[in-house]
Amino acid sequence: MRRDHRPYWMHALWERYENWWARTWLAPHFEALGENAKIVRPWHVEVFGPNIAAGKALHMVASRDAPVRLTVWSPHEKQGRITLGDAVFLAGGVRLMAAEEITVGDACLFAARVTITDCDWHGLYDRVDPAPAAKPVRIGNNVWLGDGVFVGKGVTIGDHAVAAARAVVVRDVPPWAVVAGCPAKVVKMLDPAAPMKTRLDLLGDVPGLTKFMEAAYRQALKGNSTFGWLRSKLFPRRGD
Repeated sequence: MRRDHRPYWMHALWERYENWWARTWLAPHFEALGENAKIVRPWHVEVFGPNIAAGKALHMVASRDAPVRLTVWSPHEKQGRITLGDAVFLAGGVRLMAAEEITVGDACLFAARVTITDCDWHGLYDRVDPAPAAKPVRIGNNVWLGDGVFVGKGVTIGDHAVAAARAVVVRDVPPWAVVAGCPAKVVKMLDPAAPMKTRLDLLGDVPGLTKFMEAAYRQALKGNSTFGWLRSKLFPRRGD
């Protein structure tokens, strides 16, 4: 399809259904989940283990072929945890796996299939050890991880840093740095004096954002009808 043929009422009903599903079936798996979460296809989000918490305005986009997975698996007496700040965005296929601790700051943006782990999960010589070594991972505020980025155990990424697509980050990244490659190296430094907008700027005014998005969807779906949507599904034409 070249465009969305749904009438506005259908979009609004679907959004309410996703929100209800997330509140009813997904939110109880979190230790804490802040207000105004927006989770697209929440039935494709997997939250496993204790001590998984997220701040307000969490945004996740999951799908059947690219589920979002937040996993804490702490062998023996350890108490692992995953903590997400406010206004964090997780695209499809993102995986966070903690044996000890993964901390993500506010306004972070994780593109599709980002993987963050604080543990190797197996030793080089002992591959059946039930408690392999783990080191905490700390992601600062307003960090952008590009498509397919891998972040390994013990890594700290500073505020406003960027990791380019497919980067393998196994060493600390300073604030304002842009890193790329395998292993990732600094290729550029951002200007701290330059204007910077973050997801907190977008999501700080929730009523205003809701009003804006409603108006945008009404305009985008203007002129659509229930009959037209059915026709596009049952008898698609070139140009649909």
